[in-house]
Amino acid sequence: MKGPRLQLYVSLNGYLLEYLKTYAKTLYCEYENDKNAILPRNWRWAEIAEIAGMVCRGIAPKYSDVSDEVVLGQTCVRSNLILVENGRTHAPRKKTEKWLKKYDLLINSTGVGSLGRTAQVWFEPKKLVADSHITIVRTADPRYALYLGFWAFKHEKHIESLHTGSTGQTELPRDYVKTMRLVLPDDKTLNRFNKIAVPMVELIVANQRENKRLEEIRDRLLPKLMSGEIDVPKIDLMQLNSHLAEY
Repeated sequence: MKGPRLQLYVSLNGYLLEYLKTYAKTLYCEYENDKNAILPRNWRWAEIAEIAGMVCRGIAPKYSDVSDEVVLGQTCVRSNLILVENGRTHAPRKKTEKWLKKYDLLINSTGVGSLGRTAQVWFEPKKLVADSHITIVRTADPRYALYLGFWAFKHEKHIESLHTGSTGQTELPRDYVKTMRLVLPDDKTLNRFNKIAVPMVELIVANQRENKRLEEIRDRLLPKLMSGEIDVPKIDLMQLNSHLAEY
């Protein structure tokens, strides 16, 4: 059960996500709906391969409980957010280009019901990788990263439709990801989008962290309250609020 404050952060992040999805959609929707529409000057159609510095599957992990390196699976990609807490630790390996970087786009690429879900790394990851069921898309020019991310969020059904294989064994080939086409705005429009999007995604990440902190406090206090170890009538609420503010 989530308290009012926990739910507030979840709801706020939902509003911020939908706003940015809608804002990005206003940039490309008209032209995607009408393939004969004339693009504004310096706008263009492009395949993901043209703007990507890397499109690859993640690693095949070797799970270990004595490691501080975390591998993300498909359960970590939900509602366009990355749930690091759903990841697992695995035996550390030599650092490769597949170690995740800020603004990497993650696309679930295996299995009905999961394939097509997308999320983006909006924080500075440390010792974080994705497993081989996830496709990593890293833009060569970081200016395109957030625009591509919000474009992908609105095209999950299309991405899902690109699968190959039979039910239960569906896969999203890497080459299919590379050939997906999208409308790219001119530099001025792109910079205006990023000026709004960057601080908003940073706020979403801050809200996620605060939500996690509050959940941890709740999980520590609830057993003590249920067991009677903490006598509720004797709690000084002013002192408690002051104490929580230090976390």
